[in-house]
Amino acid sequence: MAQTPLGCRTPSLAWGHEVRKTLLSGQIWVEAWNPEYGSSYEVAAGTAPSEEEVAPFVEREREAWEPISPRAQAWPAVAFLDGVSRVDARAFLEGSTGTIPGICGSVGIGTVFCDGEAKFGPWQVHRAVVFGSGEAGELPPISESISYRSRSIPGTRPDELRLGLEALRAEQEAEMARVLARQGWIVLADGALGVLEPFDVVGLIKSHQKAYLEADLEPVVRALAPGQRTPIFSFGVIRPRYSWYLRLADATGHHPWAAIARCEVSAAVSLERAAELADLVTQHLPRFASKPFWDSRAPQNLVPIATLERRLWHLLGDRELVYRKIRSALMRGRAA
Repeated sequence: MAQTPLGCRTPSLAWGHEVRKTLLSGQIWVEAWNPEYGSSYEVAAGTAPSEEEVAPFVEREREAWEPISPRAQAWPAVAFLDGVSRVDARAFLEGSTGTIPGICGSVGIGTVFCDGEAKFGPWQVHRAVVFGSGEAGELPPISESISYRSRSIPGTRPDELRLGLEALRAEQEAEMARVLARQGWIVLADGALGVLEPFDVVGLIKSHQKAYLEADLEPVVRALAPGQRTPIFSFGVIRPRYSWYLRLADATGHHPWAAIARCEVSAAVSLERAAELADLVTQHLPRFASKPFWDSRAPQNLVPIATLERRLWHLLGDRELVYRKIRSALMRGRAA
């Protein structure tokens, strides 16, 4: 038998045939999402269910756990809410225990109102210098429009510092959601829910890293048609929530979880109200689904959310210019 240059036997035709059969035993898909954003479905095979106890039969019993097509209803006044965050510079503080690492970061949050027409709503930009080891340090004023407030966290790793900045974003998003809900808006917030009060605030989760449903219920998710949802399930102890899956667009030719989003509302609202909100967003959100040629996270990254993100990045200002302003402010402070 012929030898390869490495001295290994050339695989036989029978072996190659076996590999071919293995490869063809299951379907393969690729995803349109930009790989830099991760994947819309990241639950590995065999992954344990969510660590939180899930109650799947709060709206429907097991025998009736099947796709739900909501009744038709008018689109109400909805506020889409999202936020972005960015590290502007790495920072270091001479603290009581030595040199402490930190970051200077910017957070932007804002809204798009859809009540017959779409328009930008209120927005805010927050900036913070986050240091680890529980230490805090003040930056001098950077400019008339840029200043950083001090925050501290216990850890020192880069990922922990970034989480300290993300915590600021989550706090501000939740507070804006509360204000808008008190004003009568139904708030659709991008990401996991941060509001515990009984407000009409719906969290939209674009990607899936945890398995919330029993294996025998997951086929119901994959069987959803655009504009259909699963029955409501509940989970969470510290942040109890009602949740459901919905399909935003046709996913023919894509993997079974493509175009699937998960929504959640605080369990402080009644189950009846949660079902009303679930029907409302399931019926109407497909009209806001984005297209792959326009958005690399289509269709889950809704058009109002994607448009808002672009505006918020603009409002944060050019990162290199902000960085130079920080350095200039620190040099002026040392020279004073």
